Amino acid sequence: MLLVLVLLSGCSDSTDSTIAASSTSAPPETTTEPPATTATTAATTSTTAATTTTTAATTTTAVPTTTTTVATTTTSAGPYEVGVPDIYPLAALPGSGGAAGSGCSPGAGPLPDGVWFGYVVAKSAADIDFDLACFYYGEIAYIEGAADGEEVNNDYYVRNVNPTLRTIPVAPTVTVYEIDAGSTGFLNIPFSGWPFDPSAYISCPSNSCNVWLFVNGGNVTEILEQYTP
Repeated sequence: MLLVLVLLSGCSDSTDSTIAASSTSAPPETTTEPPATTATTAATTSTTAATTTTTAATTTTAVPTTTTTVATTTTSAGPYEVGVPDIYPLAALPGSGGAAGSGCSPGAGPLPDGVWFGYVVAKSAADIDFDLACFYYGEIAYIEGAADGEEVNNDYYVRNVNPTLRTIPVAPTVTVYEIDAGSTGFLNIPFSGWPFDPSAYISCPSNSCNVWLFVNGGNVTEILEQYTP
């Protein structure tokens, strides 16, 4: 150890200067790296902000869909036809207010063209006396029944609070789809021969003769009896 000290003391001033220079050049290399790391982290944060902006644009796109649904409120035009008869109630047509068929608010006067639920209380060779009613089917039946303070069963509810009778002419070729009690199907019979079986599932005409009237051009063109459990 003593020998080393002697050798160091014998070195020239230029050697000391070299050592000093070596010592002073190291610090700049150490201070250069941290700023670069900080700059890279900031760039990553900016990328995350751009992702948030894209999500906001997706939320805005959903608004036009709501507008399209609201526009579907016009009343369907005829002709109104039974097609293939079914024991299940008819679907609600646009503009019906949620009731099946064309609804139950046609206004005063003659029954307009559409599909209407009610009761045929009397008939002649040329017309029928009809008591219009509201028929609700599915989830809305429970809502409307609760609004009237009534208990609803079997997914349907009938509201009949207006005793007004309408006399409606029948077309010469009117067809009646009478429920066949033996098969819960339908018998296709002419209006003049209706009811084919007076003791069948529904007693018609009567206050319980629940049917759908298909009205075209102001005349009844078809009658469909409605099955209710």
